[in-house]
Amino acid sequence: MKKTHKNFCVTVCLLLIFVLWTAAVQNLDVRAIGPEGSEVGLAGLNGFFHNLTGVHMSIYTITDWLGLVPLGIVLGFAFLGLIQLIIKKEPVQG
Repeated sequence: MKKTHKNFCVTVCLLLIFVLWTAAVQNLDVRAIGPEGSEVGLAGLNGFFHNLTGVHMSIYTITDWLGLVPLGIVLGFAFLGLIQLIIKKEPVQG
């Protein structure tokens, strides 16, 4: 019972942190510093980090392609589920 209570508390705390972070990004220090004048939340922090690291198109390209990895995993699980559904399907008896 204690472990379940601890897991529930951790889950609620993480959810609260997520909600607070999302609210902060939407409402705190929103300025037009993004590409083509797009508004960015926490603009001071984002601008500082951007000035610190600069723009590296090779890193952008790598992360762009790595974004396809989760989609491949999802498709793999969907395919695996379809195969299991086909193999284990039994005729309806009635």
